[in-house]
Amino acid sequence: MKGSPAFWALVVMAGFAELGYVTLNISAMPVYLREVVGLGESTITAVGSVFLLTEALFRAPMGMLSDRLGRRRLMMLGPLITVGTALATLLAKHPIHFLFLRALDGLGAAMLWPAAYAAIGDTVPAERRGWAMSFLNMTYMSGVALGPLAGGLANDLTGTKRASFYLVACLFALATLIVWRFYPHDGKTNPHPHGHAELGESSFSLRAFWSAIRRAPGHMLLAFVVFFGMGLIMLLVKLYAMDEFQISETMFGLGLVLPALLIAGLSVPLGRLSDRIGRVRSIRLGLMSAALVLWTVVLPGKPPILLVLLATGVGALSFVLTFAAWMAELSEIDPERRGVILGAAGTAQGLGSILGALLGGVLYEHAQITLGDWVIPAHRTPFIGCALMLTLGSLLSWWVLHPREAKSQVGVS
Repeated sequence: MKGSPAFWALVVMAGFAELGYVTLNISAMPVYLREVVGLGESTITAVGSVFLLTEALFRAPMGMLSDRLGRRRLMMLGPLITVGTALATLLAKHPIHFLFLRALDGLGAAMLWPAAYAAIGDTVPAERRGWAMSFLNMTYMSGVALGPLAGGLANDLTGTKRASFYLVACLFALATLIVWRFYPHDGKTNPHPHGHAELGESSFSLRAFWSAIRRAPGHMLLAFVVFFGMGLIMLLVKLYAMDEFQISETMFGLGLVLPALLIAGLSVPLGRLSDRIGRVRSIRLGLMSAALVLWTVVLPGKPPILLVLLATGVGALSFVLTFAAWMAELSEIDPERRGVILGAAGTAQGLGSILGALLGGVLYEHAQITLGDWVIPAHRTPFIGCALMLTLGSLLSWWVLHPREAKSQVGVS
């Protein structure tokens, strides 16, 4: 379990899985539901929110389950579910069908990600976890870079919006095969069976879940606020680009490739930087930078597209710096219950994303803002909300987070 093959299997698997999730949720589903099925933005974000809701509700239980049964089983089953749902989406006709399928996708994601991040904690020493988490960030940014382009190209080259779903099924099949072939059988992973009797086993219970929240309430609040802001725009970015700048799906994907791949390449150095300057400083710096960059985009009447691309790159750099440090920070709160803590934080993040996505869809369709002669079109309003939430998250980070050497980083004291 401590050898490099297991770690690199996680990195490659996460790359295919994240590419699949970005292609499905950001590229394929919004366009397919609007242009083929004929749904409005509010309904589209509601469908996407079901994915987020299911993932949020099941992240903590699945994290507990991975502590008991091992990471491998869940990392195989999670992607395998989406192989089936991606293909079944093409047979769906009624909005209820899409809601059900996205709920299954959320369950699969809840199985995969807490187990994957906990597996990183299992295989890498504490002093190198920021570096290790940065590799998952690298795969994340590669997915952000290539997902919209891959989905858009698949659709544009074939002339059908169905092609991207076949691509998604292939990506998740590859992720499943990588875990099956290269990640070792792990069984139970709890290294301290004689620790806290009722909590050290990460039993599949609400008691363990609420204990994880009480262990670090400030962390959970910070996760909720930041991901609420991200949720406001996460399902609307592609539609915004198409509506604001009248670009094609392929052009949208191409616009993300160079900045995102550059940032993917910088993920590992940023992970080392996070370990060097400290996780708390990295999180604070990343949140402040992301908020500032987003304000520069939302304040102009209509931002130049080059400014948007530059802001996207800087914002993504901020995300990479923050997220590597954030996951390393969470993994150290209570090593005996790493899966539970990561699952609980994932639930807080998911709930924030859900509520943000639901509100974002309504704002996108209906919330035009008029201040005297200054008119803000409705499709820009969610981005203003995101900037506000990132600003609030930046302020919260100074209250919640404290250097671990001071033994105070356990949430809000």
